[in-house]
Amino acid sequence: MFGLFKKKISAAVEAVSEKIAGGSEKKEIKPEKSPLKEKPVEPVLKKEDTTTNDAPKAEEPKKEEPEKKGILSKITGTFTEKTLSTDFLKDVLWDLELALLENNVAQNVSETIITDIKKSLSGKSVRKKEVREIIQNTLKSNILGVLDLPKIDIEAKIREKQGEPLVIALIGFNGAGKTTTSAKLAHYFMKNKHSCVFAAADSFRVAAIEQLEEHAKNLSVKIIKHNYGADPAAVIFDAVAHAKAKHIDIVIADTAGRVHTDKNLLSELEKIVRVNKPDLKFLVVEAVSGNDVVEQARVFDSVGIDGVVLTKWDVDEKGGAALSLCHTLKKPIVFLGTGQEYDDFVEFDAKEVLKSVF
Repeated sequence: MFGLFKKKISAAVEAVSEKIAGGSEKKEIKPEKSPLKEKPVEPVLKKEDTTTNDAPKAEEPKKEEPEKKGILSKITGTFTEKTLSTDFLKDVLWDLELALLENNVAQNVSETIITDIKKSLSGKSVRKKEVREIIQNTLKSNILGVLDLPKIDIEAKIREKQGEPLVIALIGFNGAGKTTTSAKLAHYFMKNKHSCVFAAADSFRVAAIEQLEEHAKNLSVKIIKHNYGADPAAVIFDAVAHAKAKHIDIVIADTAGRVHTDKNLLSELEKIVRVNKPDLKFLVVEAVSGNDVVEQARVFDSVGIDGVVLTKWDVDEKGGAALSLCHTLKKPIVFLGTGQEYDDFVEFDAKEVLKSVF
C-alpha cells in the first residue's frame, strides 16, 4: 500500500530540494563575482589623475575576503548568504503540492501542509540536505497531526452501557463494503469475547439481506430482519430489543447505501438515528475513492459521524483519502479493511501509517 504516494512524495521532495539548492547557489555566487568583474573598470578614476592608481591597490585586501568566503561556501555546499524568500518558495514548492493533489489529498489539506513548510523554510539559509530534512519532518508532523486523532475506546463504551447493548450503525455510499464490514466487526468483537447480533437494516438493495444472512451463518451470529421495503429504523429497534432480552453486548446495523442526491434515503438515515440513537455511527468508505471521500464525509456528517472504517486499504496506492477524511471530519479512522477474509481487519494506527510512507 501507499507505493505510489511514497514514490511521488519522495520524488517531489528531492525535486524541491534541488531547486532550492540550485536557486540558493546561483543567487549567492552572483554578488560575489560582480565586484571582481568591476575592479578593472572604475568610472570615477577617469576624472582624476592616473597617479591615483595606488588607491584601488590599497583596497584589494578588503575585497579578497568575500572571494575566499564564496569559494568556501561552494566547497562546503552551505548557503550562508542566501535567504529563502516566501515568493521563491511558493514557486519551488509547487512540485510537492502537485504530488499531494495527485495522490487524492484534498486541496485544503495540501495547502495547509505547503503553508507550514513555507513557514519552516522562509527566511532561512540552509544546506540542500537540511532542506530535505526540514521538508520531510514538516510533512511527517502535518500528516501525523491530521491522522492521529483521539481514538474511540469501544471497550470503555461497552462497559458504560452497564448491560445495555452498544448500538453501532454502519453508513455510507453504495458499494463501500458496509455488509462485509458488519461481518468483520462481529468477528473482531467475538474474538474479544463479546456477543453480537446483526440488524439487516438494508431493506432496499436486492440480496442485501441474503448476503448478511450468509455472514451470520458463517459466524454463528443471530440476525434480525424484516421483509424488503420495511422500515429500517424498525428493524434496528427490534434488534436492540432482542439484544436486551438476550443480554447481547453489541448490535451491528447494516444500513442501505446512499448517495448525496437521494434525499429519501438520507431522510431514512436521519430517522434511523433519531429513533434508535446509535452509540456509534461509523462511515464506511473505500480507501480508493479519491477526492470523492470529502463529499461523502460532508453528506453523512449531517447525522454526526463518530468514526471511519476504510475498506480496500490493502490496494490503496495513493493514501490521500485517509488524510482528506480526517481533515474534513475531524474524527478518527477506527478500523481498516485489508482483504477479503474476516481476519483482514485491523485497528488504525497513525504512527504505523507514517512508517509506511517515510
